[in-house]
Amino acid sequence: MVRDEEKYKQAVEFRKRGFTYSEIAKIVGISKSTASAWLSKKAFSKRVAKDNAERAARENVKRIGLLNKARKSERTARYAEAIHSAETEFKHYKSNPLFIAGLMLYLADGDQKNSSRIRISSTNAQLHRIFISFTQEFLGVPACDTTFYVALYEGMNETKEMKWWSRCIKLSVSHFGKTQFINRKSTDAILHHGSGNTIVGSTVLKIKLLRWIELLSKDL
Repeated sequence: MVRDEEKYKQAVEFRKRGFTYSEIAKIVGISKSTASAWLSKKAFSKRVAKDNAERAARENVKRIGLLNKARKSERTARYAEAIHSAETEFKHYKSNPLFIAGLMLYLADGDQKNSSRIRISSTNAQLHRIFISFTQEFLGVPACDTTFYVALYEGMNETKEMKWWSRCIKLSVSHFGKTQFINRKSTDAILHHGSGNTIVGSTVLKIKLLRWIELLSKDL
């Protein structure tokens, strides 16, 4: 039995119009649990619940689409700005030996395919030290944002080699990623300390670095 017939009629009417239990509770002046108790078993109420769920799903898809569009627009603007700043900075940096060295090292040993990651791989520790200095000086990458990992051959001492690389490249072992092991022994003397990989994850910085290399190639 419904104590307040007038509120009950209002609740039914609002529910038929597609209002949720929470909305009905606020409009009519009842609790959400009361609205649910009055209406949840009604056939029309179940149809409304289904319609509301489908509408919410459509609106969510639309919202996600708008959000992705906004993010894409923002990314495009940031990438364009990265290219513009790279062109301006190149004019000031191109006479700096460390700048040119960093670009040439990446041109020779760097990954140019992955769009979101700067990665250079080499057995030469001095090369990594120079390139890390380059990223810090010209890309503004702090040591804490640089990841380094070593690929070692079977039988090599991981702790010993990590300490060796750390001393050579002037980077704390706390920035080292998980060591990769190759399941065969090396017969090449140059690989007696394994191979190192310097990684900086940033699409914007990768765009800037590749643009610098393009400009350098045109200047040569």
